This record gives sequence, C-alpha cells and structure tokens, in this order.
Amino acid sequence: MENINELFWDFKRCNRCILPETFPGIEFDERGVCNYCNNSEPMRVFGEEKLVEILAKYQNVGHEYDCVVPVSGGRDSSFVLHQIVKKHDQRALALTVDSGFLTEEGVRNIETMVNKLGVDHVWLRGSRERIQESRGNVRDKFHAWLNKPSINTIVPTLNAGDKTLNLRMYKYAKKHNIPLLLGGNNIGNSNFEQEHWKTGYLGVFPDDRGNYSRYDKVRLSCLFAHEYFSNSKNLKYSIFKEYFDGARVYFFESLFKPSGVNSLGFYDYIYWNESEILRTISQDLDWKGASDDTTTTWRIDDWAYPLINYLYLNLVGFTEHVELYSKMIREEQIPRGEGLRRCLSDQRPRFEKIMIMFDELGVTKDDVDAVLSDYRVPLLTSIVGSDIYCWGSGVRCEY
Repeated sequence: MENINELFWDFKRCNRCILPETFPGIEFDERGVCNYCNNSEPMRVFGEEKLVEILAKYQNVGHEYDCVVPVSGGRDSSFVLHQIVKKHDQRALALTVDSGFLTEEGVRNIETMVNKLGVDHVWLRGSRERIQESRGNVRDKFHAWLNKPSINTIVPTLNAGDKTLNLRMYKYAKKHNIPLLLGGNNIGNSNFEQEHWKTGYLGVFPDDRGNYSRYDKVRLSCLFAHEYFSNSKNLKYSIFKEYFDGARVYFFESLFKPSGVNSLGFYDYIYWNESEILRTISQDLDWKGASDDTTTTWRIDDWAYPLINYLYLNLVGFTEHVELYSKMIREEQIPRGEGLRRCLSDQRPRFEKIMIMFDELGVTKDDVDAVLSDYRVPLLTSIVGSDIYCWGSGVRCEY
C-alpha cells in the first residue's frame, strides 16, 4: 500500500474536492478547482411527499404484495427495505437475485434484516450449472484481461453481478402480480453512487442518474464489442453469450421489460444521507459492514469489488471512493480533509479477500502486479499527456 501511495501521491488533486488528474474528463482552472466542481449543482430529489403520493397508487393493487424491494445485503438496499416497511407501511416482498457471487456479509445482512422486519423474502438463484459456468467465465475473462489489459474492461471482466437482474425481477413481479419494483441496477442507486468515470475513459458519460442516451448506448455497445473482439483470448462461446445477453438487456432494457410492472428509484425521492442510513440500519436491523480488513461500508456485498478496486488503484491511483467522497464534499456532508482521509483509508486493498480471489482465478499476486506495472506507464501517458510523474520523485519526466 505504501508503494501504491508513493506512485500517485504527487499527482494533482482538485483544491475543492479530491478528484485526481487521472480522473477521466477532468480539467482544472487557475484556482486548481476541477470542472466537476465548477459545473456541479445541488443534488435535488422529488421529496417524500411525492413518494407517499406514488406509493399510495400501488397500495393493495397487487394480490399479496404492493411492491418488490431488491436487497443485496448492502447498506442502501437495506435502508430502502427498512423505510418502505417501517415508515411507509407497504406490503413489501424482499427479493435477492443470487448469481453465486454474494459475500458472506451480504447474505448475513439479508437474513438478519428480513427476520427483524418480519417480511417475506425470495431468492432467485441460478442453477448450479449456471453458477459454475459463470465462475469459469470470470476466470477465463480475467486471464484474457491479463493477456491484454484495458482500463475500459475491468468491470465487464470481473463484475459478477448479473446484468439481467432487473429483467429477472420484472418477470418475477409480473408473474406474481406485483405492480411496483423499488430498486435494481441504476434504479436503486443514489446520485452519490452513480459512477460517471468507469466508461469515461472511453469518452462516454452517463447523466446524473447513471442513464445513457440511446446514442451513447449504441456507442458503448460498439466500443465494448471492439474491446471484446480485439482480445483473442475472449473468443469462447460461453463468454460471448454472457457478454451479449448482458449487454442487450442492460443497455436496451426497455425493449424486454414486461408490461404492467413499473419501477421507482427510492433515492430519486429521498435525499441520500450516509450517516442517517448507517445509523438506522445498524440500530434497527443489526446491519454490519465488512470484516476488520476494511473501513468501507460500500459494496461489502459484492464478491468482485476488492479486486476491481485493486486494479483501478494500481493503474490510476484511485477507486470508486474518490468520486463518492468528492460528491459528499460538494454537498457539504463532510469537509475535504475528512473526505481525503476516508478515501485513502477505504481504498486500502483488502488483501485477504484478494488473495482468495487470486487463488480461485488461478493466478498469483506477482503475475497480476507484473501486468499492472507494464500497463501503467502507457496508460497514464494516454491519460495525463506526453509527460508523467517519475514514480516517487515528485517531478515530471518525459516518457
């Protein structure tokens, strides 16, 4: 960790938030303030009154339940379920799509919260054969990525989250006459956790709600297809099918969504406040974060993210936490110093989890670090220009 910090410590950071110069699309003005800060506007929500009005339209419409609330064991979905049941008195069905990559912490939180709230819960699990195939695909895709690394394909390679999960939940709700889905991919995320940068290195950015225009969806499909076919190690039928099925549903979900089931993003109506969320779910649901190897409470339910964050940290010097805390700084939820401190703490690699993943993926840490080291310099050159920092020297040097 000290070596990683030394590599990137001298890179510029915004003087208002904490975004570094390796963040895609970033520019600094004469005050050292980034364009993301200069162009930011206060986050707005529709308000609780509007949420109550909408929920009333769906109450007692379904046979047994008013809504489906997807839960993964993470902090945000746990808070949504708590509020919908305890505060808004909805007949909620908790539902989890499990593709075999939920963490122990996530499963533990799901089981605890549904018992605490006394709600029904359904698992949508893949077959054993499908889970084994998915795990095999992740292994093969990661070996392919090591053969030809790309900053643009880290998440598609490793994120085991089922990109068709929304469609599966819509179909379940339709089959059981449940009129409303409260969450899911993008639908369930707050503005604070919508990530603009993971496709930003391709020059494509979503809006504040994480949604892409139709034109940008087509662009992304073409760009990812080019990345896929340019790596011969990816040319395996099961991998192609997984990418194709996930992409067509994820980017063109409206074409496949069944009629009669609507969706609603809870955090479009209720302002996301981290301290309130953690206090509520910890006290009322006995929610717990990850083990002692990390300070973060975000994505503790996702098997892939310790390694995803490790790759980003080694290549561009930051993880998803830098965008989250920068938004919280702009919204004056936390001061800049606290945001930087928490970011540096939360992005510390979870080596215990990562080493387990390396073993499952059939690689060693030395193998991975060697690939990252070789790829880092040309990548950073393409991001920050023709000159880059000499590692640890604090001065610019030509590459």
